[in-house]
Amino acid sequence: MDNQASIEAIQQANLEICKSFETLDFRAASRYLADDCDYITFNGMYLKGREEYIRVHEELMNNFMFRGAKLEGQIKQVRFLNETTAIVISIGAIRFRWQKQAPQSRQSINTTVWVKNTAGEWQFTAFHNCRVKKIGRFAGWLLKLGKK
Repeated sequence: MDNQASIEAIQQANLEICKSFETLDFRAASRYLADDCDYITFNGMYLKGREEYIRVHEELMNNFMFRGAKLEGQIKQVRFLNETTAIVISIGAIRFRWQKQAPQSRQSINTTVWVKNTAGEWQFTAFHNCRVKKIGRFAGWLLKLGKK
């Protein structure tokens, strides 16, 4: 299995998806999504399928606040389960046009399941996004109790 070529293909697909937030061409980037993909947003909204992904992202990103925004992020880890399936962990955030950098409070981490389709192209079939948050005092206290 040529993991390096697959990693590069997944990285390129991920880059194209990120670029779609700037170009607002979600239809072109959606070629990297399986037709029946499952997509969970940072706030828990569940989108089913490529067409719903396109519709929701176009509605969101085509308003005045998001116009000119950029999705910035990077892949942290790629783990292959077999020759046609990979689990990818990424981090990132949307940076608005008036910001020099995206605030830490909007950083997200996501897990994506990528599959190689019958044409040999990598697409994601499942995506789960979660906002990165600091552990609060109460949760920190509970974690300390668990270590005793």
